[in-house]
Amino acid sequence: MTTQIPQDVRRDDRYATGEKFASLRGIKAAARAKLSETNWNYLQCGTGDEITARENVAAFDRYLFDAPLFTGVANPDTRTNVLGYELSFPAFTAPFGGGETLFHPEGMLAVGRAAHAAGIRQMVPVAAGHSLEDVREASPAAVVFQMTFCGEESAVIDMMHRAKDAGYEYICVTFSPIRQWRERMMEDRFSLPAGEKPSNFGPGKSDISMLTELLDFTEPRWGWDKAANVIAQAPLPCIVKGIGGRADARAALKAGAQGLYVSNYGGRTIDRTPAAITTLAEVRAEAGPDVPIIFDSGIRRGSDIATAIALGANAVALGRIAALGLAADGEAGVKRVLDLLRDEFWTTLGHLGCSAVSDLSPEVFRTMP
Repeated sequence: MTTQIPQDVRRDDRYATGEKFASLRGIKAAARAKLSETNWNYLQCGTGDEITARENVAAFDRYLFDAPLFTGVANPDTRTNVLGYELSFPAFTAPFGGGETLFHPEGMLAVGRAAHAAGIRQMVPVAAGHSLEDVREASPAAVVFQMTFCGEESAVIDMMHRAKDAGYEYICVTFSPIRQWRERMMEDRFSLPAGEKPSNFGPGKSDISMLTELLDFTEPRWGWDKAANVIAQAPLPCIVKGIGGRADARAALKAGAQGLYVSNYGGRTIDRTPAAITTLAEVRAEAGPDVPIIFDSGIRRGSDIATAIALGANAVALGRIAALGLAADGEAGVKRVLDLLRDEFWTTLGHLGCSAVSDLSPEVFRTMP
């Protein structure tokens, strides 16, 4: 005898939203189908054997939640305030760039509009395929401008003033010590096509050769003293990206950073460094409770966001996962990624008995690495 399952049990309206993509897995599959092998490798690759890139993701699996019975919350509040911005959930879009228009022609323009629609903010890279002014004009979510500390100090300071004039409110500063060893890109003989060029380097120099010139690998690298001198002259508060532990946090704060950004760049700079999530708690311990901390590298799910916040981040930055949405369906794809991450984060909070983002702490874990 066949048991008849009531209609309301067999089908839950939450899964019948009419959305083009039902899951993050579906978005990743759609992005893979649309991108060439070369462009897919550019998006997904790390450096060397890609140990760090894999560990960034795998390390999250070792943080296991404790979700006791009868402690859940029916409608947790995912909103939070970071850097003075009200966010619908604790996230920014990360400053991924230098070829993002390979994934969709509108690149950072589409990302910014999606971030605004989702109620979060955008970080915009200097190597974006559209000018910093165009991205800012496209979306009021574009509030943080990322640039690399290299080359002439005066040129760096000039770019900071240009960002301020365009309406940005924070500078995210980072470093580029040497060229990255990305074997998948080397095997593909990857280079940006003539029409896919960074747009922030001025007349006659708005191409990839200018970016290579800017990152002249034969010149002496910047040290903390030089960085501190420029941060002191910056027209906007600076957040330092690339923090990988206590020493980095201490040096950045001494140099004048007003925020820290824990990241190993998704495993795309040097291989065999620790998974970024494993360094987050020590950075928070060094910085104290009041310094804003942003985290990226390895975020793939809403539960990952909860893990990062519980370990001390105020917000995460979404890079590869947002790029997958961009490749899958442009602005709509990025917006769907953000909505799915927010909803899964909401679900995670509820199961953990957290009424608000501020309730997340290391106490939510049953086991930690």
